[in-house]
Amino acid sequence: MTFINRTLIEQELERLQNDKSFQDVVSNIKAGKFERNQAHKDYKDRVDYTMELRNFLYNPAVLNMIFTDQELKTTFFRTFGYKGNVNFTIYPKCWLRDLPLLDIGENVYLGDNILLGTNQVTPDQKSLLVGKIKIGDNCIFNQGCSVGGKTTIGADGIIGFQVGIGFRNTIGKEVKIGERSTIGHGNKIGNQVTISYLCKIGHFCVIEDGVVLDEMTEVPSYSLVTKDGIYPRRKKLASVKPIGRALRIAK
Repeated sequence: MTFINRTLIEQELERLQNDKSFQDVVSNIKAGKFERNQAHKDYKDRVDYTMELRNFLYNPAVLNMIFTDQELKTTFFRTFGYKGNVNFTIYPKCWLRDLPLLDIGENVYLGDNILLGTNQVTPDQKSLLVGKIKIGDNCIFNQGCSVGGKTTIGADGIIGFQVGIGFRNTIGKEVKIGERSTIGHGNKIGNQVTISYLCKIGHFCVIEDGVVLDEMTEVPSYSLVTKDGIYPRRKKLASVKPIGRALRIAK
């Protein structure tokens, strides 16, 4: 499908809005675990939804026209089931799935090549894990970032170039994550945390409020990170020595 002007884009969006069967598909996009079998309605609906969405996502020229026209942008997001705020910046080279599962805050900046990965295939490739992504107001994502599903990011965060954030993370307010750092799965990161560039955070870690990690710090999975050091999360006692000291106190 090729669009050449605004009128054709409007007509295609209107067609999708008035297509009751497609809007039923949109209303069935939800979080959960789904077997990759089109004999199952939930997965078949996901496939049908994705095929229509790809007609736009695989055409950056069309997205450029949509994203630079607030009326078209609102119509596009609403057509595909997005219910949240639409006052955010996004660029055509993006990858979005499951718009009904996104909640993007006011004045958020999503740089080129952003990936909001609301779904993830299981290691055996038999199922999809699908979860919501919520981004607080005034967050900035620089180019090439990726965010996994079931993740919440608080307001006023700054996420650097090519940062990867995994599945099921909770990140507080005013968090800064430096360029090319990676955040694994299932972590809880407090407010006003700074993670400098090229850091690697494992899985299921807790980073307390106000911690500042120096460049290239590696935090093992199941760690507790305080302003005093990095500890094994399951053995945090007064007598336990920290396993890392590659951090400094926030001023």
